Amino acid sequence: MAHRSVTVLFVFVALLLLAACGSSHGTSANSSNARPLPTEPSLAPPLPSSYAALGASETYGIGVAPRTDSYPYLVERALHARHFVDVGIPGATLSSGYDGELSRALSIRPSFVTVLFGTNDILAGYSRGTFLRDLRDLVLTLRQARVQVLIVGLPDLSYFPRVRSAHIHGVHALITSWNSGMQSIARQTGSHFLDLAVYSSILAKHPEYVTADGLHPGNKAHARLAQLILAEVRREHLWRVA
Repeated sequence: MAHRSVTVLFVFVALLLLAACGSSHGTSANSSNARPLPTEPSLAPPLPSSYAALGASETYGIGVAPRTDSYPYLVERALHARHFVDVGIPGATLSSGYDGELSRALSIRPSFVTVLFGTNDILAGYSRGTFLRDLRDLVLTLRQARVQVLIVGLPDLSYFPRVRSAHIHGVHALITSWNSGMQSIARQTGSHFLDLAVYSSILAKHPEYVTADGLHPGNKAHARLAQLILAEVRREHLWRVA
């Protein structure tokens, strides 16, 4: 269990997030309540040059104007994707993302998918173990569909202006622990993990990259995140064009 001060912090941040963009919570998946895998044709072979982005408000583009300058669209344009969908839902947890985003993502038969969840799961009170089980379920479904999966880790929320102003300790350790678990899931499932330590340090040096609410990354932050994703895609040869 995290330190009580961390719990107080995330209750505080949760209220701010709810005010900013609302919330969407789902029932968590676990070993005793496994979801059925999507059926054909959703598990048809992937199409080359096909990209889907799953996630919450960052993926949807809250704080970015226009929304088409958010990181999924920047990645899509840089890769010259022929098929693309951003299924991110503001306020989504990983569990609700499985229920509300996965089928839509698979409908375009992606060859490459980015997955960025976690902040809302922490705010909703899900345990690290529950989140990681849900993540494994999601990624295994994508891998069964022969998709290249890039799990994008959590940025260090302690660098975000609104969180930093709270002066509460323990956030860095909490995010590090969750990211370590995500990296383990990537290894177990044959997928890939992008550590956002560099991105976090950029936000620490440039608080103006975060929007006025102190919580959502703005246009410049999304541009840097897209650069890091594209570098990982090229380094690991995750993009298929034919």
